[in-house]
Amino acid sequence: MRNSIAFILGVTYLVSVGCSRKITESFEKFPKIKDEVLLHAVDSMSSQKYSYFYSKISTDYKDSTQNISFKTSIRVVADSAMNALITYASIPIINAVVTTDSMKLTNKRDKCYTLQSLNFIKESFGVAFSSKNVEELITGMPLGFDSSAKYYQEEDSRGYLLTSHRKKDIRKNERKDQKEVIQSFVLDSELKTLKETIIESPIDTAIVKIEYLTREFIDGINLPATVKISITTPRKEIQINMDYKKTRLNEVETIYFVIPEEYEECK
Repeated sequence: MRNSIAFILGVTYLVSVGCSRKITESFEKFPKIKDEVLLHAVDSMSSQKYSYFYSKISTDYKDSTQNISFKTSIRVVADSAMNALITYASIPIINAVVTTDSMKLTNKRDKCYTLQSLNFIKESFGVAFSSKNVEELITGMPLGFDSSAKYYQEEDSRGYLLTSHRKKDIRKNERKDQKEVIQSFVLDSELKTLKETIIESPIDTAIVKIEYLTREFIDGINLPATVKISITTPRKEIQINMDYKKTRLNEVETIYFVIPEEYEECK
């Protein structure tokens, strides 16, 4: 269980995208819009500002070896730190803090602690994420969007699709020595809601698909309410379902993290 919870932190602390972009032969065509209109919509979502975030998230985690459920209280100080307190069977088990360059974790049940750089996620699961990526994932914003980069509009049955690579360029990318990460963002027909973020890292053979199934407006920001995450790596396939409750914004959140003197390093 320790590895899966550490991953959720890395996933509650999560992650990045690309779903194989198969377009069905027949699909509903959305009214055409200019590329710059779609780009502006994604940029506006990415630029939303907040100072503090809190939510209590019920999480179902499943991979090939286990299926567990737990609750996570998430506190975020924007662009600084994120705290995740995980409870299992109503008992606090894991307390973790993710900063811009590190991850610290205490395991109450095993009375141990872990201090890691952010490379821990990639070393353990084959997927690389930054602390900013984790914030974006948790708050439902476009993961890894770069307003200075080139993006393209592609037809898709799910909504308006903005992608970092055209379909015709993906095969070229696969032949490169330094393969590029492929990003995709799916918006609703009114360009008001980010429905999906999809990231593919060919060099890691990793695919992450984040579906924001429902949302709620709080303080003018369209935040997640229910989320489904699918992760495929050479090591395993993972399904994560997250249900947000008691979400609040811009109320000062204090992050506490103490390693008890009697704790030893986790093995």
